[in-house]
Amino acid sequence: MRWFLFCYWYEPDAPSDPVGLVRLWSLARQLVERGDSVTVLPPRYRSSLLQRGFSTARIPLLPWPLLRPISYAVFSSIVALVRACRSKPDVVYYRWMDSPHPLLFARLVGAQCVCEVNGDPVPDWSETDRTGKRRFRHWLASFALSRCDRVVVLTEGLRDLVVRRYRVATERVAVLPSGTDTGLFIPQEAVVCRRRIGLGLDRDYIGFVGSFYRYQGLQCLLEAMVIIRRTIPSVHLLLVGDGEAAQELKQQAGRLALNPCITWAGRIPYQEVPTWIGAMTLCVAPFRGDRGETSPVKIFDYLACGKPVIASAIPSVTGTFFQETGVALVPPDDPAALAQAVLGLLNDPERQSHMAAQGRRFVEQGYSWTDLTNRLKEWLATRQVPIQHAHPRVL
Repeated sequence: MRWFLFCYWYEPDAPSDPVGLVRLWSLARQLVERGDSVTVLPPRYRSSLLQRGFSTARIPLLPWPLLRPISYAVFSSIVALVRACRSKPDVVYYRWMDSPHPLLFARLVGAQCVCEVNGDPVPDWSETDRTGKRRFRHWLASFALSRCDRVVVLTEGLRDLVVRRYRVATERVAVLPSGTDTGLFIPQEAVVCRRRIGLGLDRDYIGFVGSFYRYQGLQCLLEAMVIIRRTIPSVHLLLVGDGEAAQELKQQAGRLALNPCITWAGRIPYQEVPTWIGAMTLCVAPFRGDRGETSPVKIFDYLACGKPVIASAIPSVTGTFFQETGVALVPPDDPAALAQAVLGLLNDPERQSHMAAQGRRFVEQGYSWTDLTNRLKEWLATRQVPIQHAHPRVL
């Protein structure tokens, strides 16, 4: 089977090195390992230049914000058409973007079209604030998603959303959550990892890995650290990543006098992330209550590394994780509750070990990229009823 993967992604704070395409890179590698042919058409970002193991057609972008997505749509369509003349794809797979060009391309070359939705396609849509732009984006998402052969979503909540709001037939939607590379993310000795990256050995580390967006709840984590240090002054916060809220977080840390107990690691190469997680005593995912639907890769990575995890009990997290999966759930946006959970776990090494074993076992039993790719291929192999539209000539 031959696949074309379209994957536009833009982070306003880091246009030269976005970090949101890990799932697509992993899917491409897994498909190749199964004997499929894969061509990925990512923007010409630094992360795309580092990928190996599959064919990559790197798409140049015009640097201006308005023209950036338009240039990706135009140039990726041209490149895909040229490549399709040599070898036509069987499947066109794309992560949702505000452009239907992957769907139009799939129809033109006669390929099956699969769209992955990892969040509300129009997250700022509001029944009381219907601007023209939002109405158009909503119409565009409904037009495209309802005409895709299949739609992949990351959570049960997203499945309900695309069926209800974007008129996608239920039988065309499958839930395939995030996962992890269980060969790369493995349990390691904390002392060895700390020595490797130059951290002190005589303290506990609370760790976070991810982009610094406001919905990640890092403001709440900093407030919780103030409470935690009153009981355990030696505890240290290890923050791996960067993003639009970084400066705001550093200013908050300064006001709270926390800078001496925080290591700001910045963005690091993906292959080095397991070592940083390995250095942590426990890991956190303190999402805000208004985060919306998500299936966070970070929690799967934490668990695969054999680390106990504390996460916010938002619906899309509680739908997948619970105590028996190595994850302790706390109310979102509650620094006191987060601090209490951290302190309880730091003071209970036996529970830490038990949760670590549970978490690793959990991801091994169905949340590796291998398992998820197998499920995707099996689903695509099933026959679907043809899509019927009132005006079939449109698509």
